[in-house]
Amino acid sequence: MKARPFVIIACAAALSAGNAWAAPPSVEACGGAKINHGEGYRDGRVVSRMMENRIEDFLQKADALPGAGIAIVKGDRAVYVRGFGFRNLALCEKATSQTRFYLKSTTKSFLAAAAAILQEEGAIELDAPISDYLPDLRFPDGLRPEQTSLRAHLTHTQPYFDAGLNYRTAFAGNLTEEDFVDHVNEFSKSKDIKFRYSNFGPIMAARAISAKTGMSWRELIREKIFAPAGMTDSFTSMTQAENGPMAQGYLGGFNAEYEPELTKTESQMHAAGGSVSTPADLARWVIISLSDGVIDGEQVLPKRAIEQTKARQVQIDWDILGYKRFAHGLGVYSADYEGDVLMHHFGGETHLSYMPEHGYGVIVLTNELNVGVHVTHALASTIYDMLLGKKDISARIENRLSEIAEREAKGAGRLEQYLAQVRKNAPDAPPVYAAADLVGDYVDPRLGEMSVIAEGDDIKIIFGAISGSLEYLGGDSYLAEIGLWNTMPPQVFVFRPDGEGRLVLDWGGRIFVRQD
Repeated sequence: MKARPFVIIACAAALSAGNAWAAPPSVEACGGAKINHGEGYRDGRVVSRMMENRIEDFLQKADALPGAGIAIVKGDRAVYVRGFGFRNLALCEKATSQTRFYLKSTTKSFLAAAAAILQEEGAIELDAPISDYLPDLRFPDGLRPEQTSLRAHLTHTQPYFDAGLNYRTAFAGNLTEEDFVDHVNEFSKSKDIKFRYSNFGPIMAARAISAKTGMSWRELIREKIFAPAGMTDSFTSMTQAENGPMAQGYLGGFNAEYEPELTKTESQMHAAGGSVSTPADLARWVIISLSDGVIDGEQVLPKRAIEQTKARQVQIDWDILGYKRFAHGLGVYSADYEGDVLMHHFGGETHLSYMPEHGYGVIVLTNELNVGVHVTHALASTIYDMLLGKKDISARIENRLSEIAEREAKGAGRLEQYLAQVRKNAPDAPPVYAAADLVGDYVDPRLGEMSVIAEGDDIKIIFGAISGSLEYLGGDSYLAEIGLWNTMPPQVFVFRPDGEGRLVLDWGGRIFVRQD
């Protein structure tokens, strides 16, 4: 089973061709996955033809991506920018250096840099209490907002957390920014003061900055980062990004058929995961990061602001994808990669990083929204290995390809075991409620509204911008995919009366009451 997010708004803006959502042809039917020459740029003094051949060979052997965008930076210039494979399989449109990819959590690095710039301009104070900007905000269990800074939210060290807000902004997309503070006041929980990565801190920081400056997070990133950096093909609006060469999202890979997948709706774009960019534009961002705000011989962003993003503000200990993260700044991690410092912020399958001591930077993007994460970061490490002249490249490549295949096989195996257990545990009894009797709107105060609708002979569950068909399990239990890009397995939903005789939808203990 694959997650199939439901689109309430029309999809026509995303793809002009009506057949783009039909079952896609294979990569081979479009001519085969390969580096797309004839566009982009390769500086042979830094990136040899052999290096490019190894990149292409890695991607082809991984056999997990319909398309990818790759950029390599050396110092103050991009030395390689190319597309690989296809941004749209239904139309056989190639991925290029100008193809637009959704960046997921890499957005956090832009938001934090914009906040540092506002501090340099005197518009905000990062170490001011968040209550200076959100005076109506209340913390749980006696915690005081005036004792927690705006900076703490950007460094993921705020002492409270609202899982509902975190979920609703990124997945369901059913909570407006105007309601954030009220939601947090009612549902947040106290937490230890330590690094705890999530979308929540940056989202609340963005809300506070917006209240202070009158600029939305979208405007903030566009005006303080994208515009001065010359990132003309970068966006904080999915609608605007799709009005051009946007990469069609897919689920599949590893010898599986690629199924077209909606990447995001406008309602699911948020301050911690709401940007789109191209390999060429992200190369400019890496150059600016390496040079503390300088590009094309001009200081386009304040030096101290860029320095502050990289400053090691929180000590951490987090091994991920072969990188040992040891500190976090403002939207930028510091990690050890085999003795070299790697500055970065990833967004799922989006890899953006640079090595300040060597002046190298690498960007690898893909439109495979799930298993692509295994490939992009492994390829980026391989590119660094080649740039640094490591001797055992062939062995490293083979080891990484084996690890990628093994991880995916384990993931598929775990899903099969989970589904088998769910079906084994299903009630062995007839339903109390006919399917037609389940139709209606159900509300949980923390997570919002779910709707159950009839669609022909089927019933579906709609949760904001995502949905899934309800598969009957037994009794009044159903199975539905309401994840995003296979980020969680199919979920069990049980319909039952509550203590007051009302019909409720029970989603793993999350109770949605039908509205009569």
